[in-house]
Amino acid sequence: KFLKPVRNWTTPVQLNITLTLYEIIGVDEKTHILQTYVWLRQFWDNEFLVWNPADFNGLSKVSIPVDNIWRPDLYVYEFVEEDLSPQIPYMYVRNNGRITHDKPLRIVSSCNLDILYFPFDIQHCTLSLGPYLHTAKDLVLGLHQTSEEITNESKENIQNKGEWELLRIDAYTSSWNNQGEEWSKVVFTVTIKRRPLLYLVNLVIPSAFLMGIDLFSFYLPVHQVDRGAFKMTLLLGYTVFLLIMNDLLPNNSGGTPIIGVYFSVCLALMVISLVETIFITNILHQTRSKSPQVPMLLRRVTYNIISRVICFSPSHRQAVSFKNKRNTEKSIQNVNYPSVVTPSCPELCRTQRSKCDPGRPISLQKLSQDVEVIRAHLDSQSQYHSTQGEWIQIAYIWDCLLFRLYVLLLLIFTVMIIASWCMWYKA
Repeated sequence: KFLKPVRNWTTPVQLNITLTLYEIIGVDEKTHILQTYVWLRQFWDNEFLVWNPADFNGLSKVSIPVDNIWRPDLYVYEFVEEDLSPQIPYMYVRNNGRITHDKPLRIVSSCNLDILYFPFDIQHCTLSLGPYLHTAKDLVLGLHQTSEEITNESKENIQNKGEWELLRIDAYTSSWNNQGEEWSKVVFTVTIKRRPLLYLVNLVIPSAFLMGIDLFSFYLPVHQVDRGAFKMTLLLGYTVFLLIMNDLLPNNSGGTPIIGVYFSVCLALMVISLVETIFITNILHQTRSKSPQVPMLLRRVTYNIISRVICFSPSHRQAVSFKNKRNTEKSIQNVNYPSVVTPSCPELCRTQRSKCDPGRPISLQKLSQDVEVIRAHLDSQSQYHSTQGEWIQIAYIWDCLLFRLYVLLLLIFTVMIIASWCMWYKA
């Protein structure tokens, strides 16, 4: 059992192997570990174990303990843990010397994972099998099945229908040199694709809902509702959501996945929308103060440039101004002036005869002063409301502009993310 099973010592043993993937136990993105359960089959000829079935009552196949005859010392190069696979104590020997050794393997192997397109990623992991002691002069490895046969058989027998889907298994033979010696090996490249439904439901869709709420919050009238408090609450809720779902995201020092960039940009857009609300609130604050006049530069930029960009028609502005003017005139007309009764001179003479002068008219100077005070007050109120309405209108125009820029940025970013995911997924 310690000798090479060939009569000519210069002849290498031809070992043909194949494997069937039964289960993908898991993929650890943080440690770059792939755990699989495979069934390894080995075939080789032993020239010393040949007999005529007729001499043994037609016996053409027997099983013997694996420790009684020579067997190859195969191992998986990517193994990163102790081999805890169950041991099969027997192997089959046919009358022509063909030996079949089936062995289950629980492989914990290293795999260079690319998580850039997580959760729509496709991983390629290699399982390299080769001898530990025997060089290519003593042992030559080959394939017992083609890649298509290995893939089809694995898809039929795979048990796990969980997160990962098997796409294909590519197998080929190779060799490598070490210290002037050539070693033979067989490489199996396992290609698997992640099923993204779990991450879409738990990560992408809730994030999209929160972004939609943030988008529709622009329709809240900022001069009547505290939009800033609402957006701040939404921003805090999104931050808590990211902290809770952090365990579902891969932690890989090799790079940041696109979904991480997606969450970061969503958070940045929420912050931008909050800053926009603060800016609009600051403009509206002018209506609650002494309402200074709108600066000429701000008025020109708003009415001559921004209003045209957002298609805010000049007729609309004129209609608003005319409406304010009509309201002012109506207010003036509805003022209840105090009744002025001019007593006749004879009646006045009865009460104040000594001061009565029938030829002297009553002075209207005090009454005129009172009217002037009332008119000045109404003009001041009209000017206040006009300035207040102009600040509100400017805030509305800027709010429309910033809202459309926000929607544009959100659409561009969404299209870029979806396009990158779709291109990689189809590839």
